[in-house]
Amino acid sequence: MKHMFVILLLTGTLWAAQDSVKQVTAKPWEKILGAWRRVPGPDDPTMLKIEPEGGGIKMSFGCKQDGSCPDIIIVSYDGKPYKAVGSPTWEASFRKTGNQTMQEDGYSSGKPSIKVTWQLSPDETTLTRTYRYINPPGSKDKDVAFVYDRSGGPVSKDDPFIGFWKRDWNKSDLLISTYTSNGDVFTVTGPDGVTSERNCDGKDHPNAADTTILYSCHFTDPHTDEVAFKKNGKLLMTRTNKISEDGKNMVSTLRNADGKTTSEETFEKANRPRSQL
Repeated sequence: MKHMFVILLLTGTLWAAQDSVKQVTAKPWEKILGAWRRVPGPDDPTMLKIEPEGGGIKMSFGCKQDGSCPDIIIVSYDGKPYKAVGSPTWEASFRKTGNQTMQEDGYSSGKPSIKVTWQLSPDETTLTRTYRYINPPGSKDKDVAFVYDRSGGPVSKDDPFIGFWKRDWNKSDLLISTYTSNGDVFTVTGPDGVTSERNCDGKDHPNAADTTILYSCHFTDPHTDEVAFKKNGKLLMTRTNKISEDGKNMVSTLRNADGKTTSEETFEKANRPRSQL
């Protein structure tokens, strides 16, 4: 690999009447190997806002305590794809499948990427969004459920999904990401079962989930890796993973093409047996 760091181990072993110095080459990504559990951060986005907007519906995802919402899409429940605000590659369609159920289909660069089932509780105070990713070959399908409790906002007798919804971490599924090594490449399997390889040689490589998007990965130091995503030669976004000095925590930061932080996720090293993850 291009970006490596060398640890010099000074040994006290007598060899030919002289101390010897051994060089041991370590891979930068070794610190990220293992299972990481997603946990709430100090400023974690927890709110989903669904509001009437003209003749349509405005959906704001990942809203923070200061009211900012990085992911916004304005739609109708007609099953047609609508473009997300500020995203050149993401579209989603929504259609009601019952009085308290809805189907969401997401598209990345025009290709089906995800299916999300929306389910309201009988009293319409709890919303469960269950994700099923359309995974690339080699990945295992796995549903991931996010549970929200109604938390104010507008109310509509005609549309029970209208309102503000706060994510309940205790009711939602555990989010575990697992990193393993494969030669000079590390592999990450997300909580959705999607498996991606990351070759951190600083060169462009096809992204498994969407081959029209290229990624390049490099390590800025032994605790930090940065992945840049590009399409047609233009930067889309970057993701930076930074591990704490003690190796117990990791912060993953997503920035748009302008360098503005759009999301920040906090992880802790999972010590449970692999069979329980």
